[in-house]
Amino acid sequence: MAFPPEGTRYILPEEAQARAGVVGLLGDLYDAWGYRLVEVPALERYHPDHPRVGQSFKLSDRDSGVLALRSDFTPALAGLVRTHYPRVAAGEEEEVAPLRLRYADKTWQAIDPDVARTREFTQVGVELIGVSNARADTELIHLARESVRAVGLVPRVEIGNPAFVRALLDLAAVPQSGRGELADAIDRKDRSTLVALLADLAPPKDVAAALFEVPDLYGDVSVLEEARRVAPWPPALAELERLQAILGEFEDDSELLLDLGTARRLSYYTGVTFRAYTFDYGQPLLGGGRYDGALLPWAAGFTIGLERLLSAVPDRSEGAPVLVLSLDDVGARILRAAGYGVMRSLTTDVEAARQEARRQGIPYLLTEVELEPLEEAGSGLAELRRVLEEGRG
Repeated sequence: MAFPPEGTRYILPEEAQARAGVVGLLGDLYDAWGYRLVEVPALERYHPDHPRVGQSFKLSDRDSGVLALRSDFTPALAGLVRTHYPRVAAGEEEEVAPLRLRYADKTWQAIDPDVARTREFTQVGVELIGVSNARADTELIHLARESVRAVGLVPRVEIGNPAFVRALLDLAAVPQSGRGELADAIDRKDRSTLVALLADLAPPKDVAAALFEVPDLYGDVSVLEEARRVAPWPPALAELERLQAILGEFEDDSELLLDLGTARRLSYYTGVTFRAYTFDYGQPLLGGGRYDGALLPWAAGFTIGLERLLSAVPDRSEGAPVLVLSLDDVGARILRAAGYGVMRSLTTDVEAARQEARRQGIPYLLTEVELEPLEEAGSGLAELRRVLEEGRG
């Protein structure tokens, strides 16, 4: 028997339908905000400087070249922009309209199956490219919040600004070689490691005190005022003002939280970052932020892992349930046009069709003569008959 490779799996009809339904809901949302669907190749040229090079599946091409399966959408979209929108890729912010792009497709990551068993993922996301300001950041946070709401969940969006932490590291004169470990301790709120690292680095006492307090700068919008007290220096205050400008564009900020200790991927993210959660689910449903200069001069976006999002959505059924098994193609078309699920019988024998419907749990049989209930008729029978009568004229 053929089993799929470890870390991949077959997806059965019910789950596949649910996945397609969620992708469709998100696509409709992004379309309504002006984001245009693009597709990028699943095969890429292998580059040792790719952000996920350690997780890439490497493939040998016939001409002795090396290819890789797509492991992350953001670098692939950057390649699309450089190829087809060179002026945007050149950073001509004032000269060209920004790009609003969206995507939904598979990625593959050759990770250790003993650590994380999934190797095949579906990513859904958006990118806003060619502009860098607080209003653009706000748009993405709005859209992240609405993405969670679109699938029936209550959103909570945590907003950070790694540039705030970076400004403090600059003030502390922390060398590049020591920033990664220190930023990681701040991001994980690991106080013991933070104390040890600050003791080794010996920054100015007031800046060290500020860095020690950063992990506690978490909560509602009032955290900004506390942060201004903790870090009163102009470079840090400038980054707090960026956050203030974003928060000022929300009529209701009750679903927003600030985490000024966010310092993940400090060398990649250059400005605001955010993650969206929902109640009673501990993992982020989406994440993203601003990464100016990392792949393109001006760019920000977010990505949703479809598998994780679906695991947070309670028992979602998509599509019209099949209510009718039909031997009458004309009547079936009428019912489908009205939004009812109708399956075409694979037999023309009425008694065999009854048995077929009962085996599949379908409550009604439509013949060329009548719509027949196969169990005790509920209120739906009269409505189905009305639709058929009106449709036949």
